Amino acid sequence: MQGRSVFLSMTRSAGAQMLDTYLQILVSGLAMGAIYTLTAKGLFIAHLATHKLNFGQGDFLMVGAFLSMSMILAGIPVLLTALLVLIAMGLLGWGLERFAIRPLDRFGLGAGGGTYSWILTTAGVALILQNIAELVWGKSSHYSPPLFSEGRDNVIEIAGINLFAEEIFVIGFATVVVVFFYYMLFRSRWGRAVYAVAFNPEAAMLLGIDVRRTVVLVFVLASLLAGISGILIGPLITIHPHIGLTFTIKALAVAAIGGFSNPIGILIGGLLFGVTEAFSNYFDSAFGDLYPLIFVLIFLAFRPSGLYGEARADVR
Repeated sequence: MQGRSVFLSMTRSAGAQMLDTYLQILVSGLAMGAIYTLTAKGLFIAHLATHKLNFGQGDFLMVGAFLSMSMILAGIPVLLTALLVLIAMGLLGWGLERFAIRPLDRFGLGAGGGTYSWILTTAGVALILQNIAELVWGKSSHYSPPLFSEGRDNVIEIAGINLFAEEIFVIGFATVVVVFFYYMLFRSRWGRAVYAVAFNPEAAMLLGIDVRRTVVLVFVLASLLAGISGILIGPLITIHPHIGLTFTIKALAVAAIGGFSNPIGILIGGLLFGVTEAFSNYFDSAFGDLYPLIFVLIFLAFRPSGLYGEARADVR
């Protein structure tokens, strides 16, 4: 009987440890899913207002991560670092619209055979950013210091489960940003202007909406979301000049799950993608990043419009 009690105790202990491990993986997946959601929402807002995408969105994230890392290592306080990074990213978003998007409309490339010329210009900006990052920070991987904890492995205990402090912070802060984004899009005057421009730019202009300024602010906001993602992602992964393409592809996959028409669908898609990726890497680290993308391809084969089909969810 005593041996059986010891065996049951060991079994419960092993089960509890496995549960703790799964919960830690779940939290890690939610943290990465929050980053994917913020990045995908940058794609969503640009597509909503202009029917264009920034194929350098992930590289904007990469620039934000490197700038944040460099400033923190230089001893600049975290809050001031975040402010400076967001200012730089806002200027970068303005420059993207001004020099890579607007000229296409000016020269009549926004229609006809040049409808998708913005793919080349935004991808070109991404390549330029990658090369600049290589010149400044080199090709090797870098570790960004934690934002608010003493070390990368600092943990906090919640209900007997040890979780990384940075991951908890990322989930919480990203949630606040998503809620604020939702409010701005559906409850503010600017959000109504974005939907008016998306529905009909000419009619919006007749209603007194500054279409050009609205479009500029859309790309600035998308760039700010990438910058926030870069600041948050630094302490979670190693960063190098070529992580941008990976994040762009994953953000596109997340936006496709949501259907490019509903921010709630993108949030659900981002969290699902992040959790799936975390568990995939746990069970098969060699191909862990591949399985979530295969899942997205299978999902889109059966539901090409995503979770929220545009015909039902897009108010345009």
